[in-house]
Amino acid sequence: MPVSRKRKKKAQSGSRSSRQPVVSPRGGSAGAGVFGELFEHRHKLAEHRTALAGDAAGALIDALIASAPGRSDDDLEDDLCIRYGAAMASFEGGSVEGIVNPEDFVGALLSALDERFHKPAEAGADIAVLQRLLAVVAGVLPFPLSESASDLISAHLDAPTAKRVARGHAVTGSVLWARDVYGTRWAVVAPFTSVAGPDRWYLWDVDTCGYEVLTVHSGFHASAESAVAAWRESVGQVAAGGAVLTAVEDSETLDALLRGEVEGIRIGGEGEEQYAEFLRSRRLGGTARKAVRRMRGRAFVRLTATDAKAQFAKRLRQLDYHGGIIGEGDDAGPVGPDELAEELAESWSPRDHPTLYPFCSPHKVAVAVLHLRDFYQEDFAAELVALLPEWIRFLAEHTAMSAELTERCLAYASGELPFPGILDDRGRSNPMARVAE
Repeated sequence: MPVSRKRKKKAQSGSRSSRQPVVSPRGGSAGAGVFGELFEHRHKLAEHRTALAGDAAGALIDALIASAPGRSDDDLEDDLCIRYGAAMASFEGGSVEGIVNPEDFVGALLSALDERFHKPAEAGADIAVLQRLLAVVAGVLPFPLSESASDLISAHLDAPTAKRVARGHAVTGSVLWARDVYGTRWAVVAPFTSVAGPDRWYLWDVDTCGYEVLTVHSGFHASAESAVAAWRESVGQVAAGGAVLTAVEDSETLDALLRGEVEGIRIGGEGEEQYAEFLRSRRLGGTARKAVRRMRGRAFVRLTATDAKAQFAKRLRQLDYHGGIIGEGDDAGPVGPDELAEELAESWSPRDHPTLYPFCSPHKVAVAVLHLRDFYQEDFAAELVALLPEWIRFLAEHTAMSAELTERCLAYASGELPFPGILDDRGRSNPMARVAE
């Protein structure tokens, strides 16, 4: 998130640091007692979450054991993902104390498998079934979670099977992509090997309108055509109707779209279907990125946040734009083009990816308005929101966006017209929302 001077920044009541327990600076035994209570609370909370994860993981593994006979490894993998998603969604429904993060649940699954390897009779499964399940579970884990299964793999799988698990599904053809008319929503599609049947095509529906580039939907499809059809339906026929799949020609942008590693924390706002592909999407994304040779697309429009800041500040000076007086008391003062341009450029997203950064859509504008009003003091936020129309026109010129699409974006620049679907049931912005432009 961009960091501004104190007079322009709202108190971050929702920030991670503000959620940490506050301990009074007391000395001696009183201070030690407070820290002891805090340590004990955290210890009990960890034990509680571990127990929740263990119970859910044991039930999941037992269900897969019971359903394994007569099913292919592909079917078991799909079933694993669905059950994983349901379990993760169930952790979201209760109190904070009941939340289990994805990484810890993976650890619980591996522990449950390990227990059943030691007592297969009690688990009602023979070793061969458990070996199949271990290969399936380990086969969907992205790096670095894949490392957590290494000991179990060494202990229970032979060398050829271990090698197959490490390799995972292989890409069997060209990685393809398409983007909507705004350039902010992408479909990435790739064919992967199947254990018992024809190749399957995996779709990543990637939204670049927020501070993180996020896959808001993913999953296997029977063909590239059915995958992109599902994507068009989600994005909206107007925005994505003319999109055509072509071979990926820019590995830098592909790397930005497909984030292969598991994030340290969940994004927040994931639904059951998104959790179902939480692991597999990242594992296959890493494979797809490796399958595309290194190249940079010459036709791609590029703009860095640094260049945007300098160019937009120059534009504001040419327009003889003068901001108002911001702040109160000793903190009050005028804001000029350089400062305004810097804050807008830093607030636009995703600023670390020059081939994604300069594009604009109604969704992206609406999210930007929400951020500006939430992050800055009201008077400075009002200055920035008032500048959004000029910022949109600046970006439209850079990307050669049509006048019609520019007008659609401008309609949301004031924040008075709500964009449908981007808020959760509590009225908060949901970065994982899958919305139509």
